[in-house]
Amino acid sequence: MKKNNALLAAVTFSIIIGLSFMFVKISLTYEGQLLILAQRFTFAFLGLLLFLVIKPIHLRLNRKEIMIVIIISLFYPIIFFSSQILGLDQTTVTEAGIIQAIAPAITVLLASVFLKEQVRIVQGLGIVFSIAGVVFLQLMNSSGGYDFHLLGNLLIIVSILATAIWQVMSRSATKSIAPIQITIYIMFIGFLFFNVIYFINGGSAGEYIDSLTEIPYLLSILFLGVLSTFGTSLLSIYAVSKLPVIQVSVFNNVATLITILSGVLILNEPFHYYHIIGATVIIFGVILVNAKKKSRHSKVS
Repeated sequence: MKKNNALLAAVTFSIIIGLSFMFVKISLTYEGQLLILAQRFTFAFLGLLLFLVIKPIHLRLNRKEIMIVIIISLFYPIIFFSSQILGLDQTTVTEAGIIQAIAPAITVLLASVFLKEQVRIVQGLGIVFSIAGVVFLQLMNSSGGYDFHLLGNLLIIVSILATAIWQVMSRSATKSIAPIQITIYIMFIGFLFFNVIYFINGGSAGEYIDSLTEIPYLLSILFLGVLSTFGTSLLSIYAVSKLPVIQVSVFNNVATLITILSGVLILNEPFHYYHIIGATVIIFGVILVNAKKKSRHSKVS
């Protein structure tokens, strides 16, 4: 039952993450990056407070556990959300979604280094194919007369690296710290960090409040804050606490598909033939990365 709940959590956070790229892009048409991040974490924090009212949680941690949580927070939410929103401001949702498909390969690579999970030759080839697909997209963008999104796509890759590191570290941390405790602390740190940065950089309380009068923007921030920030953090950490990191990373493919479809069908972004080729190469690599090892019995039969 716990495994099924973890799988459901992994599917749910992948769907939410897939849609979050579109809502970030929509919010960027209304306000700047710092304000979006500050408000996003304000709503995430409000959702967290409501959760704690309904279900009080023991929050006490020792010094070592607090340091672990702080290090995790550096990668998620700080590096992840900063690089993601900066990247989406410089590229399309479609390309960001395609590049997102390399996340399982990156996670497998990091899991092999830090969690000592064995990487087979076929998985190594899969990682190479996934990275080759991303390189192909960039080459086609630059040589085919299309918009060149190198900076934006590099920032999306940084966010993917931050996610992979966060999942690997969370897997290790949940052996001694409850997933909900990690979630609460990283949400609070994100709330403090992004709001302080916003006001230090000249943000005003008036702009902070007035921007929320735009209904499409408000709905985007509510989705990004409550569901995509607080919700996915809780679901993701719960999933990696019950399942191997590599298995959880497979569900990034669901997020990739939803992100690409939302960019093309809802935001009417261009979709060229080389996007199909690049996506095919990346997905083929992902399939190799997640290919199950045949047992001796199956080989004999």
